[in-house]
Amino acid sequence: MENVGQSMMVTNTKGMIEKVNRAFTKVTGYQADEVVGKNPNILQSGKHDQTFYQKMWDSVQKRGYWQGEIWNKRRNGEVYLEWLTISEVKNDAGEVKYYLGLFSDMTEQKS
Repeated sequence: MENVGQSMMVTNTKGMIEKVNRAFTKVTGYQADEVVGKNPNILQSGKHDQTFYQKMWDSVQKRGYWQGEIWNKRRNGEVYLEWLTISEVKNDAGEVKYYLGLFSDMTEQKS
């Protein structure tokens, strides 16, 4: 997980962050001990309404994943654009055990 080039976040089925990697820290400015046990909404920029997030999670539940652009906020308050993929991770019985979020900072590509 630490050697993955993309930023990575693992949440449990209740939506609480369980793990992040170094690339996550580099992009967001948050250390692992600042986010583990918290909801990923600490990254929300305020640029998306509740409908956006509802459609995103509807897609995860229907298809097993969601992928797209999302505006988030770094620890220092700077808003940035990322390409995010959220995927369900299931056990052998087909039950969702956690969610994996992989993202890349797209700010420089868009400017």
